[in-house]
Amino acid sequence: MRKPVEHPAQRKIAFLVDGDKEKLLVEALARKVIERHRPASQPGLVTIRLAGTPREGVFSLVEVLLTQDYQRFLILFNTGSTSRRRIAYMASEIHEPLVRVRLEDKVSIIPLVPSIESWVLADEEALARAAGRRWTGDVPHEQGRPEDVLRELLGGWGPREQKRVARYLDPERMRGKDKSFDAFVRALQLALGARHLPVSEEREPAVT
Repeated sequence: MRKPVEHPAQRKIAFLVDGDKEKLLVEALARKVIERHRPASQPGLVTIRLAGTPREGVFSLVEVLLTQDYQRFLILFNTGSTSRRRIAYMASEIHEPLVRVRLEDKVSIIPLVPSIESWVLADEEALARAAGRRWTGDVPHEQGRPEDVLRELLGGWGPREQKRVARYLDPERMRGKDKSFDAFVRALQLALGARHLPVSEEREPAVT
């Protein structure tokens, strides 16, 4: 008698992000990473907007999602700062409650330094295509807040511009230029079941 075909168990992954902008960009980039990873089965994904949830209260959301069979959690938050000490403190507010309830091995905490716009600025090719023009020299990353730079380059920085640039973003181009984004990709690959990562990819998400 023929044995029934066994399908791989579906992995369920949750992203916890600050708001709508982060949800849009994280979901778009996660889909591209998953497509390249080619998992045996498509994972179940959900994105939760933290929307002002105190950082120390994030573990309560994780506990709720565990009851819905989510197995891995990627928590991403805008730091608004490039200070190592400040960012470490912000991350500890999330991490310490998770340690107390023994959930830290299911969670990846990814600071966005200073905001998710830094991911977008890491892909100058995508920016040029979204803006429909090229720049002479490098994109002016240091000439203001990242969101202000994008607003100037793209003629706005609302949902329309965010969706447009998301179509062109390339994870491989971005990984080498933004360590926070590289940490996101590695965490997602781990959640998808990657057995190991090349030594060249085993890097800490750096902040300045």
